[in-house]
Amino acid sequence: MASRQLVTHSPKALNHYRKQMSLSVDLLAKKSNTNLKKALMGEVESEVFTVKQLESIAKTLVIPTHYLTMDKVYNRNIPEYIDHRNYSDKNSNDEDLYELNKLISEVYKDRENLLHVYDAIEETLGNFQLSLSGNNAQEDAQRIRDFLDVDNARLTVEGSDYYKSWRLLLEKKDVLVLEKSRLSIGSEGLSLFYDVLPIIVIITSGQTPSRKLFTLIHELVHLGLRQSALDGYILEADNKTESYCNEVAGHVLVPTSVINKIYDEKKQLIENIEHIRKDIKVSYDAIAIQLKQVGKISQSDLNTYFANKQKEIDERDSGFRASYKKHTTYNHFGKIYIQQVFSAVWEDALSLGSAMRILGIEKMSDLDHLEKKAFT
Repeated sequence: MASRQLVTHSPKALNHYRKQMSLSVDLLAKKSNTNLKKALMGEVESEVFTVKQLESIAKTLVIPTHYLTMDKVYNRNIPEYIDHRNYSDKNSNDEDLYELNKLISEVYKDRENLLHVYDAIEETLGNFQLSLSGNNAQEDAQRIRDFLDVDNARLTVEGSDYYKSWRLLLEKKDVLVLEKSRLSIGSEGLSLFYDVLPIIVIITSGQTPSRKLFTLIHELVHLGLRQSALDGYILEADNKTESYCNEVAGHVLVPTSVINKIYDEKKQLIENIEHIRKDIKVSYDAIAIQLKQVGKISQSDLNTYFANKQKEIDERDSGFRASYKKHTTYNHFGKIYIQQVFSAVWEDALSLGSAMRILGIEKMSDLDHLEKKAFT
């Protein structure tokens, strides 16, 4: 019977956080599995929900449950972003808009948690230092390579891909890189600019690890331009800003000097990609994209290349592509984030329970696994 006891909440807070997520009362009730009549009553009366019901509503709103018990409300410091998605029915209904707002709220919370961890271990982060001109792609590409110290970096391959090594370069420069999967919002990536700890989100649904590297650098270009942007399907972009970000990303990953030195028109595309990859440590897909951008291959050639790659993946995985789509805590947060959380635990600045809540895990065995993986 105790579990059915009603708890006091703040109707003002409920209304505020619901609107913050652009949720109707109907959709909040649906998403939180709450009776619609109760959801409506909760906007005007303070004793309507049980603890479990209030927790479910808070989870839907991506806020701590205790936020719903106070009249004092908190506003999130989320930058305004430009929506570059290139399909006609974006945010065509309330559910699509909620999924987008939920994504942004979740990565905002991840950033706030990491800032809390840095504060707990008394480590001060500096301002983001990369600044691009926006009017010379090759010069901006060199600025990024210098910023990341690419020429002196130890880039290692995992499987057939250098994505994780490049991701680590960004994380070491205090860029928060997060991965999100199983989203259908017409986007491959998101950048949210902050002076301290800017965010890049790689939306992995439909992107192989080899493909994600180009998206990663594309989003870094946005940050270097001091932009917050929700991108669509990057290679299909037809506006000036997106085209410029693609151009810079291509030169960062595959400088034209390398192409001019190695590319042989008499050889097949795959042969050229293999030879170029021996000279620079980037993914196969990034090389193919840049060859198209500098005019060495056609759009048809690139489409055929991607189609063949997808066929190989399908055949290898027997139609079950979870091998690269499977979302894990480690992939979501990345090496540096998890290392900092454990550092705070070791310094007694963060409890194990808090660490598990930040990382979204419930089992100690999962925490042990993350610790081993982050420090090997």
